[in-house]
Order: sequence, then structure tokens, then C-alpha cells
Amino acid sequence: MPLVKPPLPSRPSSSVDRQEKHTPTFAPCPYSNFATGETNWFHITTPKPFLDVDICSNCYNTSFRNTPYAKCISKAPPKPANTATRCDLSDRWNRVAYLWLCSERAPDLTLFGSTAVMSRDKEGVCPNLNLEDASAEVQKQGKPTATRTWYCLSDPTTGSLVEDLTVCSDCVARLYRIFPCLNRIFQPVANGQKLQATCDLLTARDLGNRGEEYINQIINTASETLETRTRDTRSLVKYFKKWAPIPTCVKAQQASQGTPAYTFPKSIPEFAACQECYTKHALPLLESDTPPIVLREMKQTVFPAGFVCDLYSPRLLQYFNDACASYNLDTYRQRLLTRETKMQEYNLKLEQMNLQHQQFERQVRMHNMQVQTEQNNAKLRSMQWNASPYYAPPVDFSRVNAAINQSSQALMQAEMVEENMRMLRKEWADLWE
Repeated sequence: MPLVKPPLPSRPSSSVDRQEKHTPTFAPCPYSNFATGETNWFHITTPKPFLDVDICSNCYNTSFRNTPYAKCISKAPPKPANTATRCDLSDRWNRVAYLWLCSERAPDLTLFGSTAVMSRDKEGVCPNLNLEDASAEVQKQGKPTATRTWYCLSDPTTGSLVEDLTVCSDCVARLYRIFPCLNRIFQPVANGQKLQATCDLLTARDLGNRGEEYINQIINTASETLETRTRDTRSLVKYFKKWAPIPTCVKAQQASQGTPAYTFPKSIPEFAACQECYTKHALPLLESDTPPIVLREMKQTVFPAGFVCDLYSPRLLQYFNDACASYNLDTYRQRLLTRETKMQEYNLKLEQMNLQHQQFERQVRMHNMQVQTEQNNAKLRSMQWNASPYYAPPVDFSRVNAAINQSSQALMQAEMVEENMRMLRKEWADLWE
């Protein structure tokens, strides 16, 4: 049955007018973890206040300050000392809510606020999230499994579930809050029985852009639903059926053993492209009207020791496109081998610097312990002389000062090594990655 878009509810006079459509700007949030130190926090105060929603100054300046929605936000009163706070705009679903309300030219930030204050699902947060430490969103080698209720997209053509993609109940609840026109497009797996699976919708940053690509497709479907007043999820189902079975590119990390790859077995046997990058970049060329001749050699294979994808970065992709345009695989191979040599040198230097940094940090901790010990000894000697009827000589703090100097020197050396590591990473990113 067609969905009829309901009329907009009447708004209080304090609400801002319907805004022009724009795409918000986001930046990495420095307060994605609960932390102290930020003194400037902001709240949503009009037309409906959300005083439990905290926005750090960095996110406010980046995403709200130069937009019409700045009228809805006010600076929050100072928080008590040592109060750990987390910025709510660091949450991925809250960003989706803000992106969607900007896309729909919403008059205010009510959708963002109501999404941010949603209570967590009774089965817990998305397994990919760690609210105590956002840097530990997922395990390095993939998404963590959990036993809970899972949902799959329902195929309107067949009535079956697209089982290649599973979504947790926590993500489904937030998706429905942001996109009510898409309610019930996901159905529980196995009639709601608790099973072990992974959430494929909210993926971590180090797993590439797959999660963002899924969200973009959902946003497109929601926009078409509101525009046509008819919900048609066939294109969304087709997209998920195509991409959900394909492993995500792990970029510069080593792909696990047994992962399928594509290579040039005769010309460049060292070349390896993951299935995702092959599907994105090579397959469209092969299926074009004039496929590059050099790509006819590409074959699927399995590297026993794993591999690093040779198409994961813009630079590597440019190497690949140059080879397709010039039909010169010899030059392409030489560029890859040169980069591989540089990568080995980079990894070796980075590992050596990391060991040095750890060594200096251990020295800092050791000297700090010595400082504490010598301070306690000096205080004890002073107390002993105070209890004595004899004249007390000046307390000798020379050992304390020596330990402090050694700690400071080790700290300076650690900071120098850390700066050298930063410069090395930048050089690799600018010149080779």
C-alpha cells in the first residue's frame, strides 16, 4: 500500500524556519571517549531543549556554527570539576540523524536530540561499539560476534530475508527513529531467536567505507519514499545482495589466509587485489564496451600467506589506471615493487622507533617512581630530625632533583621519537601510500 507523507505538524513560534538543503561538515571528534578537560560544551535549547545532549566545541564549530541550526544551540553551564563527558556528535547514528535532517531541511534539531537521548536496546549496544572507548570499536581482524536477536532486510519480491547482511536490534531501533518511513523493512531472523552473528550495518572506520555506503543507500531509499510517497526497497535489496557477501578491504593490513584475491599470474604474480576493490575498480572496466587488454589476464587466486591489497589507496589506484591506459604491465610491476621496497623500509623504521619510544616511556615511569621514593625518604629524614633534640641539617633533595632531571630527559627523548614517527608516517602518506 502506498505510503502517504503526512503533513508537517505545527511548530512553535520559537522554531526556526524550514532550512535550505545542505550537507553538513563533520570532523574527527576529540571527545569520542568519556574524558575530562573540555570546558566549552553546548546543548540543544530551542525549540525543544535536550540538556542531556553534549556537543563539544570542536564539533560545534565544525558542524553547527555556520549553519542556521546554530540558533538551536546554546553554550552549556560549566560542568563540575573532573566530570567525564562524551560528545554526542561523535556517535555515528547521531551524525546520520543530523545528516538526514539537513537533507530534509528540517526546521530544528529535534530529530538529532531525540536520537541522541534514546535509551539503549535491552540486549545492549551494537557489538561493534564500545561506549567506554570509541577507539576500540571493533576488533582488528573483523567484527565481533554476539548472541542476541538479529534482523535481515526483507526482499519484497520473494518475501525472503537477505541473510548475507545481519543487523543488531540496537541499530534497527535507531534506523527506524531516524527514518520512520522505512519501518519494518528489517525482519527478525529465526523468528526472533537469539543467535550468534555480527552487525554489518555499523562498521568501524578502520573497516573502510562499507558502513557509510550502506547508510547512503538507506538515505536514498528514504528520500525516494518521501518523494514518491511509495516505498520501494528493491534497489536497496539489490545493493545489499551484491555487496554484503564481499569481504571488506582491510587496506594496508594483511588479509587473512584463505581470503580470495585477484592477480596477474604471468605478468605480475606479486600483484593482489581484494574482492571488494576488484569489484569496484576492475570489474566495471572488464564489463565496459572496450575493456583494457591487460585486464584479460586477471584471475582469482588464493595467497597461502595472505596478501596486502594493491588497490586500496588513491595512489595505487592511479598506478592501476595508468597501466590500463598504457597497456604497460612491466612499468606497473616496477612501480609496485619499488613501493613494496619502500613499505618494507617504512615498516622497519617505524618498528624501531616504536621500540625506542616504549623504552623511553619505561624510563620515564622508572624515574618517576624513583622521584616518589626519594621524596618519601627525604620527608622521613626530615620527620626524624624534627623529633630529635639536636639541630637538623638541611634536607638533602639532590637525589630527588637528579631523578626529576632523568625523568625529564627521558620524556623529552620519548617526545622526540614520537615526533619522528609522526613525520615518518606523513612522509609515507604523502609520497608512497
